[in-house]
Order: sequence, then structure tokens, then C-alpha cells
Amino acid sequence: MEPPPPPKSETDFLRLVQWAGAGCLGITAGFVESLKSVNPAVRFEVSSWTLLAFAVVTGAAWYVMERVFFRALLAGRKPPVKLAVGLTVLLTIGTLAGFVLALRGVSSERRHDMAVGTIWAVMALSVVGFAFWKVVLFLERDAAQTEAKRPVEDKENPPA
Repeated sequence: MEPPPPPKSETDFLRLVQWAGAGCLGITAGFVESLKSVNPAVRFEVSSWTLLAFAVVTGAAWYVMERVFFRALLAGRKPPVKLAVGLTVLLTIGTLAGFVLALRGVSSERRHDMAVGTIWAVMALSVVGFAFWKVVLFLERDAAQTEAKRPVEDKENPPA
């Protein structure tokens, strides 16, 4: 027996997340590719490589989200975790490579200062990400508890 299809509002929301998430990742990839130097000033150059990075990352992110959100979940299967982890690893490597290449020509003492600042920024963003994750878990638990109580309340107070 197949599970019931999700409501249209949930499907529409997942489509919005899919397009917005893929677009944001593509914009980030284009931004990192266009970053050419950070010393003595931040310098960007938009080129065909920038557009290619945007298109490739947007397409790959859209495909992964399509497989995770729609094909697997709508078919009642577990999402392909390896695919999502693989995309995450590739995006992380690409982002780090873009920033490392932008640090060419920076003195060694400035590199140390920038590395320390980057580590602090990553730690701060990790704390924020962890907090968001915990909030989402709490909201999911709360929604499940509310949903479990709802049928009992509906039986006790039938609509007039």
C-alpha cells in the first residue's frame, strides 16, 4: 500500500525550497569564483567562469534536491544520503579552493590573521547552525505531539 500523497501546500513549499536553495548555492558559487583578490582591496571579476560556476552548481543542487525531496520521499523510500553528502563535500571543497586562490599575494602574517578570522567566523556560524538544527528538532517534536493530541480533542468536541 502506498503512503498518501503529501498536501499540495507541502509540495509547493518544497518546490520553493528547491528553487531558492539551488539559486542561492549557485549565486554563492559565482561569488566565490569571481573573488580574485582580497589584498590590498577586495576585487571581483565577472567572467564566463563565473556564469559557468553559477549554472553548474545551481543545476547540481536542483538535481540533488529533486532526488532527495521528491523522487525518494514521494515514492516512500529513504532519501539518497550519499548523494546529498557528496554534493556538500564538493561545494565545501570548491568554496575553500576559491577562498585559498583569492589569498594569493597576501603576506604570511596577514594570511595568519585572515585564517584566524575565518576560523572564528566558521565557529560562530557552526553555533548558529547547531541552534537552528535544535530549533527545527524541537518544532518537529512539538508538531508531532500536537498532531497526536488532535484526534482526541476532535472526538471530545465534535463540530456543531
